[in-house]
Amino acid sequence: MPHSTTDHIIELKLKKLYHKDKASIEELLNSRAGRNLLPYEIVFNDQVDWEKLKDSFPELSEYYHKACVIYSNYRYLIRRNKPLPTVKEKMKQEDVGKFFEALRALE
Repeated sequence: MPHSTTDHIIELKLKKLYHKDKASIEELLNSRAGRNLLPYEIVFNDQVDWEKLKDSFPELSEYYHKACVIYSNYRYLIRRNKPLPTVKEKMKQEDVGKFFEALRALE
């Protein structure tokens, strides 16, 4: 699948888990590994304006919402310059382990 020159390349925070330093939003959305990591990348990577990217990539909305749920449940463990919106929703149990795996991958 050819990529256009308007690909949004981001510097990944979870590069240890994705095994790459950089990836395009399209690449993350089109791979299973990328989709699995995307909510956690949103949580930990505040260098990217995810709010703005949601306008260009509507499919990001569900991952952004999941990131807001994660952030709301564990904001005391997450360092961000710009906080994510707070959502009063509990995380799914299977996401808790993934969160701590992502947190460990940052170090």
